[in-house]
Amino acid sequence: MKSSALLTLSVALLPAVNADVYMHNPRGSNDRNCERNVNRNNGNRLFDSQNNAKGGYACPRAVGDANIQAEDGTGTIGGETQDKTMYYYEGSVLPVEWTNQHGCGANSKVNCEIVIQYACEDTLDPQVDNFWPFTDTKNNDANVGDQAFRSGANLAAPRDGIPTDANDAATDTIPDTEDAAIPDTNADQRYGMHESYDFYQLCQHTARNEGLYTADQRVRRNDQRGTRQNPNGNRRGLECPEERDYYPWWQPSPWVDAAILTNDAGATACTDPAECETARCKYYLENSFNKAAKGYCDVNHNNGDVEDKTTSQAWNNREWYNNKEDCEDADGNFKWYSVALSDVLDVGYPVCMKTGFSRVNQLGNSFDATVNGTDDAPFGVNANRFLWTIPDIPSVVTGATDSTNAGFEIADDDDYFTGNADGAMEDAYQSCTLRVRYNLSTSDFPAWPAEAMEDAHPWKGLMVTAENNTQNNGDGDATPLQQDPYIYVGAGDDNSVGSQFVSLAANTNQYARTFQDRSYRFAIKKKPTADAAADNSADTPKVNDMTGKTGKIYNVNVRGKRGNIVQTYPAVEYDFVPNSLALDEGDMIHFQWQGSDYNPRRGCNDAEGGPPDPNDGTSTDAQNSRADRSNIVFMDFTAANIPMDYLGYKAATAEDDDDNPSGLNYNAKVAMMKETMVNNTPCGGDADCFDSIIRLSYLNQQSDGGSLGFRDENDCLTEAQLDNINNQQERENHPLNCAKLNAKPYPYFDGGIMNARKAGQFAYFSSRNNNFSNRDQTGNICVRGIKSDGTEEKCEVDTSTFTLQGANPAISTASMRISSGTAAPAKCTDSANGEGSGAANDQGASSCLTDDSGTDDDMLSGSTFTVEQAANDAMGDGDKRSCEEITFFYSLPDAAKKAILAVILLSVGCASGYAAWFVYNRVQAQRKKDAAENLDKGLGKGWDKDKEKTDNQMI
Repeated sequence: MKSSALLTLSVALLPAVNADVYMHNPRGSNDRNCERNVNRNNGNRLFDSQNNAKGGYACPRAVGDANIQAEDGTGTIGGETQDKTMYYYEGSVLPVEWTNQHGCGANSKVNCEIVIQYACEDTLDPQVDNFWPFTDTKNNDANVGDQAFRSGANLAAPRDGIPTDANDAATDTIPDTEDAAIPDTNADQRYGMHESYDFYQLCQHTARNEGLYTADQRVRRNDQRGTRQNPNGNRRGLECPEERDYYPWWQPSPWVDAAILTNDAGATACTDPAECETARCKYYLENSFNKAAKGYCDVNHNNGDVEDKTTSQAWNNREWYNNKEDCEDADGNFKWYSVALSDVLDVGYPVCMKTGFSRVNQLGNSFDATVNGTDDAPFGVNANRFLWTIPDIPSVVTGATDSTNAGFEIADDDDYFTGNADGAMEDAYQSCTLRVRYNLSTSDFPAWPAEAMEDAHPWKGLMVTAENNTQNNGDGDATPLQQDPYIYVGAGDDNSVGSQFVSLAANTNQYARTFQDRSYRFAIKKKPTADAAADNSADTPKVNDMTGKTGKIYNVNVRGKRGNIVQTYPAVEYDFVPNSLALDEGDMIHFQWQGSDYNPRRGCNDAEGGPPDPNDGTSTDAQNSRADRSNIVFMDFTAANIPMDYLGYKAATAEDDDDNPSGLNYNAKVAMMKETMVNNTPCGGDADCFDSIIRLSYLNQQSDGGSLGFRDENDCLTEAQLDNINNQQERENHPLNCAKLNAKPYPYFDGGIMNARKAGQFAYFSSRNNNFSNRDQTGNICVRGIKSDGTEEKCEVDTSTFTLQGANPAISTASMRISSGTAAPAKCTDSANGEGSGAANDQGASSCLTDDSGTDDDMLSGSTFTVEQAANDAMGDGDKRSCEEITFFYSLPDAAKKAILAVILLSVGCASGYAAWFVYNRVQAQRKKDAAENLDKGLGKGWDKDKEKTDNQMI
């Protein structure tokens, strides 16, 4: 059988390393879902990431089943329906961030491509007829005009998978059945599904491309499941291994190309092949399924019967035709069709541009001053980043047909996709997922087709193919490198001593390798065309009509998860994305983030706040919590770690005798706050600005209808009530501790749109998570324009660091604001001196002043030691007890040692006694059995022992 045209990137050599890639924004799963473990449960759940099991972020939801949060994002905690889906407006700018282990960009050690793609419901569970290849579940007779897998309101693809209860992780791999693909039961809704059941049926029955270079790997599949990187054709979700491992692929794919970042791009990004400065970028754009037609063999769409295909020998032998010649030569009513995504949707080319530089053997920041598009979100000292302009929801190409007469006819949008709520493509883009693919190779031999090479390149036309594969008889003369080869490096010491050789660590299925990570569900929405008031029942912010507005929208999100840098690795600690942003007046910021309530338990200065797990809204416990929560509070400058003065007046604290020291009524206090904010926040202090600032700082906990219902209308705890809770862990985890943001029952928050109206630099932080010298969750917003003092704010990037940051008053003489607001001390738990339990105190323990402080009774005379924290686990689901200490037996008191030894000896004695009793009874039972058998044989009791017995004694 002939193979389809060879279009491949991932065929070059790559040193065998774990070159993982982890997406941090949007939130990458690394094949996780709702496990609470440090390591993921199942690396085969949705896709093949090739990454370490410790990476990735847990499901972005509160703990519980579909009644807590359904697959479409709607939650009903507290009796209110609220949508907790991350969404991005059309045309807004989203920083996609990731870390990759083995280098990228202008790094001479590697060749690197980053392919960024997205897919939504319309391509993952399509409705359009006669565009995609036929299968048993969707063809010219089955599911005509319908999606094959959606079940009413239940989303089929892309779906993350919903737990059935609070203890379910929902991490099982979806069965390869049509029944499991249709989410019509709670059991089926547990399974995540990106690529559809249909897509995988085509994959496992279509012949693989046998023209590919597979080195000396024994590929044991005839179909597209078998590749050099996956020679046994192992299944991960319903992903097709051949599509995953090779880009650009040669068949229709549900993934829409957003960007290809390559180390062989020109200085200027291109979105049209004619404008690309390098052959590599031109090749990628010309072969993107967005615009390029891809072919497939099928039964005649007009009068064919799909069973002619699915009962054929070629289909059942998993060698369905993958090229036009074999398809047209086959005996049957078959045709070769070619389609491009742009035949039915108004989609453009992806962008091709340079990758950022990152060094090998690290999962840290990248840097490349040549990467364009970063002026507004400077690249310096950040993770690998691509500023993705969220695409417009594509319009349907009405009247569309194709040159090969596949038979699709689209008279209106509904012919392509109707949508669950009859919203057509707006419904389709309510559920999308993003994929980052990290393709690596070295330059040990030619790896790209001629069209991807410059005319003068000496390797043009020399790409390795199947002709370079090791033969079945083991003949590898044409193979550039074989598994773990011996390489001779010397002639030997003399004629009697053999040549010197070294052994390489060379796994040829990893030489040229593709890694990937994928996001959880998100939505793309059109910009609002009408005003909408804030809705406390739905917990949604005010929305303003954007009609006619020309300013950009920048998405500011939160990355990271609960824990210290070692605990979270290879994920990251909390940070804002982007953490530095430059705007023009008239631009807008969409503050929005999500976290998870399924993290490993973390505490003891490694993480702050609750709510506890489980969370009933009103009661607390002393265990470490799992929940992510973040907020935004503005500061005077970026080097600060306390908020600016929000009030402008003296507020009453629990220590004051006067309950209103300012003498102002409520309206006067609000007016004073607005006046204070006018010059100190980027939105300028009007009514919308005031509401936005307060919402971002307090998360609407006082008015969120779902939160109020969940906590039985209980108010947030006062300062005095919090101080009355003696146990620090119980106090900080309490669901009504709004100071720690614990009254927010979901880890998702929509802060809404903030308009940039005020020129200047504005710093902010998360009051819950920012912890100086432990972790930093701060950000900086710079608005260009003329400031209040008449000077111009240019938001210039530091040319030495390529960062945008405000002045530091400790080292700068620049004039800057330093304010002082109302503050009050919280209850102090003296962990430095072992108050309560003598727990670990090496991680930021506190020491409290008391009435005896400084007296002779309070002074220490003997030596003391730090109690080390047992925190950096690599297994399990975290530590339940806060500040759990590392305990070594030899450091225990003598009494404790003796007690432990006594227990051990007693246990050994009991076990030995039981073993002796057990053996004795087994021996006695065997003797009785033997005696009974002897009687049955007529030998009598003890015959073998008494040789003096005579014959007449026998019966």
